[in-house]
Amino acid sequence: MQRLRRSKKDRMIGGVCGGLGEYFHIDPVIIRLIFVLLLFANGIGLLAYILFWIIVPEESPEGEGVQFKEEEDMARAARSNLWGGAILIIIGLYFLLRNMGFLGGLDFALVWPAILIIIGLFLLFRRK
Repeated sequence: MQRLRRSKKDRMIGGVCGGLGEYFHIDPVIIRLIFVLLLFANGIGLLAYILFWIIVPEESPEGEGVQFKEEEDMARAARSNLWGGAILIIIGLYFLLRNMGFLGGLDFALVWPAILIIIGLFLLFRRK
């Protein structure tokens, strides 16, 4: 029985769409488009992606046929958990402050583009 895993081979951010594509035998680009479309449905796509990133384990090194050191895998998992946790904390803080009345004038529709820009900048500068 095939298990759902995040992909190490076909990944843009966390390997969620690549893993779902392998599991359902669908092109990961289609799954990425679904997540983007769901992003515009009150952000449910981002929340779902983050939850998958945190909950679904990463593909084992044997799946690639390459031997990885255990320390590298642990460091990669720690970075992944760190970013997933940080994103959840930021979103949670936003909702908490808004419900407490501190961000009453801030429209959530303005927050999503800022989040996307920050993630895009992170991805660009991370590769360098």
